[in-house]
Amino acid sequence: MHKVLLSVLLSFLLVAAGSSVAFALQSGGVEIGDLETGSVVGQSFKELDVDLAFTAMLVGGKKVWYPPTSILNLTAQGTGGRAGRPVLLKVTNDLDTEHGFDLNADSAFAAPTSMHVKITLKPGETKYIGIPTSDLTYVTANGLLNYKCQLHAAHLGGQLLIIRK
Repeated sequence: MHKVLLSVLLSFLLVAAGSSVAFALQSGGVEIGDLETGSVVGQSFKELDVDLAFTAMLVGGKKVWYPPTSILNLTAQGTGGRAGRPVLLKVTNDLDTEHGFDLNADSAFAAPTSMHVKITLKPGETKYIGIPTSDLTYVTANGLLNYKCQLHAAHLGGQLLIIRK
């Protein structure tokens, strides 16, 4: 009887230890909201500086996400030296129709716990995306995220380069 009880307890400990590793790779997940009500890992969006801003606009007759290339510096000299504060992205739709924003890693280089953000913005609407800094370090093997409009394949997107060493 003792051996059965001991084996059940040992099995439970192994399952618990294995599941805690999966949680360690995701510290809080992505939060989407407006400036007044949004927060990520307990910090209000109002208390955070906007790290990157993306705008859906018309350029040369094409609907695009601007800027086409963005760089997020998470090194100690860049935004990473800010004591673990989350990254805040501002996403604005300056077009007269709905526009989507899809931020994800290329599936060929995505980590097992890869982040995927997908929102739809009404004309003139602005949303904020809060991402824990630790989540960005495990997003992709090559440090590159793609953003595009998931609603319209012909619209031009861009790339976000994450520097983290």
